[in-house]
Amino acid sequence: MGSFEKFDDDTLFLLSENQFNDSKEYYESVKETLKQKATVPMRRICSDLSERLFEIDPQMNLIPTKMVSRIRRDTRFSKNKHLYRSNMWAMFMRDKHIWRYKPCMWFEITPGGYDMGVGLFDCEPALMVKYREAILENPKLFKKAVRSALDSGAVPDYELYKKPKPGDVPKSLSDYYNAKYIYFIKHNDNLQPLFDGTVIDELFAAVDAFAPMYKFLLTVTDKMTAEKGR
Repeated sequence: MGSFEKFDDDTLFLLSENQFNDSKEYYESVKETLKQKATVPMRRICSDLSERLFEIDPQMNLIPTKMVSRIRRDTRFSKNKHLYRSNMWAMFMRDKHIWRYKPCMWFEITPGGYDMGVGLFDCEPALMVKYREAILENPKLFKKAVRSALDSGAVPDYELYKKPKPGDVPKSLSDYYNAKYIYFIKHNDNLQPLFDGTVIDELFAAVDAFAPMYKFLLTVTDKMTAEKGR
């Protein structure tokens, strides 16, 4: 596994067509094609990135088959009863079955483009308390991590508490400090890099740019884990 080359230019169409048909019989007829054109390239991306990801977090899950989403959806707890998805993603994070608290990076392909991002996985209020404490302890380090993410072309995604949280933070960091959740997302609606293979270069650059934020958030989740356990 490894040595990503490209996605075929009909990959996203085939994923969308499979979702449109929404049929187990149809899926079985195209299952192997979708595996080779969608799942296998995503796993190869994960494999190619694994050495760099290991340098960032040696405890990150780096098994490609466990990093990439399935095409078949789990509809048990969803109002959306479509059996299949038209998007796919890879998560770069610690094993969610072992680690309750963890930051994440990700890569997602959709019919409308692709996204790369970094943020906290499962931003429960108690974890965000630790997040705010970490900002207060080292605002310069957090600001540097924010700048690295923004300079990559990513934009922040958050929702603010109606009432500001107590704490003396620089004005430039106040929104991040008062966020209920925090992600940085870089979107590209030009699909060509998927089909010519240059998206892998973008991913290496994004991982490097997101690494400071991932590591900062890792200090938050590690403190939470030390107190609450995995």
